[in-house]
Amino acid sequence: MRSILILATGGAVLAPLCALGHGAEFLSAKLTLLPEAEVLLEITADYGSNPLIMDEAAALEALADPVRLRQGDVLTPLNSVGKARISEHHNWADYAPAAYLPSGTEGEEHALITSSWRWRSSEPEIVFEMQKGKLHDVLLWTQDLSHPETPPRWMLLLAGDRSRPIPIQQTPWWRGWMAAAGAGGLFLLVGAYFVSRNFTLRQRTL
Repeated sequence: MRSILILATGGAVLAPLCALGHGAEFLSAKLTLLPEAEVLLEITADYGSNPLIMDEAAALEALADPVRLRQGDVLTPLNSVGKARISEHHNWADYAPAAYLPSGTEGEEHALITSSWRWRSSEPEIVFEMQKGKLHDVLLWTQDLSHPETPPRWMLLLAGDRSRPIPIQQTPWWRGWMAAAGAGGLFLLVGAYFVSRNFTLRQRTL
């Protein structure tokens, strides 16, 4: 069962997907926006009940190069920006949007594998792209920790698709300036302390 991507005002909306409680016929890509321009991408495959992923080896193969970063005219593999961390677990709750968790299935066990990449972006926004010929669709959804009350936004990427630009949390210029000024002020205070201390010691020895 395939899903249809519907473009609506304010973002992308998906028609109903195959229920996660019966196996997800896509990879779930959770993008968490962190402070200081850091991003965490967690892509999960269900090899317990996904008819397209028959076993653990097939899941690891699907997660080896699921999407790439579009940087100008170059498609950059995720392993070029950070080393993948592999984990196994049995619950979809933290790895898919709540809207796609069928009621009554939250406690069910699944056979899930997640590959995680974490890096600091040098660009003010990031774009993901799927290479042509890819078998597994990717449900890309974003969680912004600076606005936890905001519902996640998502889009379904098929082979050859490109995501919309996703702004990341850049450090405000004035915060960096204040940090530098604070460090400089602390240096001056320490220097003044030692100068004063040395002067006092010299006065006592005269």
